[in-house]
Amino acid sequence: MKKLAVVTALILSSLLANTAQAESTFVPAAVTGSTASARLDFTITIPQVLFLRVGTSSGNAVSDPTINGIVYTVPAANLGDSSVITGVGGDLAAGAVTVRVYGNGGNISLNSATTGPLNSGTVGENIAWSEISVATAALTATTPGFTNAAITHPAFNLTPGGGAGTATTLTAAVKVVRVEGKWTYTYLNTTVPAAGTYGGTVVKNGRVTYTATQL
Repeated sequence: MKKLAVVTALILSSLLANTAQAESTFVPAAVTGSTASARLDFTITIPQVLFLRVGTSSGNAVSDPTINGIVYTVPAANLGDSSVITGVGGDLAAGAVTVRVYGNGGNISLNSATTGPLNSGTVGENIAWSEISVATAALTATTPGFTNAAITHPAFNLTPGGGAGTATTLTAAVKVVRVEGKWTYTYLNTTVPAAGTYGGTVVKNGRVTYTATQL
């Protein structure tokens, strides 16, 4: 038992000797002007993060499942007359959404993707994404730590099969991107499609997926 206690004491002594501690200096015969010094080394580890918000979000460090919907209803008297139709919905209302991107690993690519033109569920009845216009602007109020400005919207893919659009690059400063802005979507109403409800579901190609990619 005594031998075990001795061994345990030696182990603890070894562990304490290898533990990082503050430095010390002892001056045994100090006089006026003598000095003693001690040093500390500090290390800070910063994780690399990436965040994208388009619409509703409950915070800047969360993944929120809420998907906003924007709905347009064309008055019968204005069908196809090129009068711009304002949408209903979006976290900022009237077809407008908050856009916020941040990351600390360098430039970020921002892109949109569609699965083809919006359709009514009937073959041949389509509305092209070119009928949706996106106006960019700064938000009414700036979030501390962010640059509040118009963020270029990545153009929609207008091909029949859809796919990735035309990406925009957000340039980092000292590897950090922290930008926010506002996108307002309107329906241009330049054509006269067949009566029906277009988009609104994934099956009817009504969803745009935005992706932020660390470069």
